[in-house]
Amino acid sequence: MTRILLPAILLLAAACNNGEGEAHKDSVAVTGSDTIFIERPLEPAVALDSVHIDSSLVPGRWVQPAEGVDTLLLGFQLKKGGKASSIQLESLKYQSWSLHKDTLLLHGLAGYSKADTTFLQTDTLLIRELSDTALRVHPVNAAEGHIETFKRQTSTSTKKRR
Repeated sequence: MTRILLPAILLLAAACNNGEGEAHKDSVAVTGSDTIFIERPLEPAVALDSVHIDSSLVPGRWVQPAEGVDTLLLGFQLKKGGKASSIQLESLKYQSWSLHKDTLLLHGLAGYSKADTTFLQTDTLLIRELSDTALRVHPVNAAEGHIETFKRQTSTSTKKRR
């Protein structure tokens, strides 16, 4: 009986799908030979806000205060030609960067000391805002809605000026 019932249910489910894409039928329960369907509208696809990036604004020294230590600035330097370096990041040494539409990729070596094993790491940052003074990004591995703000550093000092 089960061999006949399962193909019949699948056939019925396929027949109920009219292909218009306006509603989706979820199978809720199977009781004997009856299958109950509930129609619900399909959620619209989430459209990510794509930001137009002026790539000439990307190179520079980008820093933000270390968490809990406002006098220490951490970040990265992005040089023309795709070279990169870390600013006050001892465990992460950026080596290169690339920009793909509104996505900034930072490539480097991560590890805590020369004795430890180092490994390749790529940080993926979705650019939400870029100006000549500020870079606001959403790291893809961060919680939804989390934004980090970097300020363009014009001096070579990594300490905040008062």
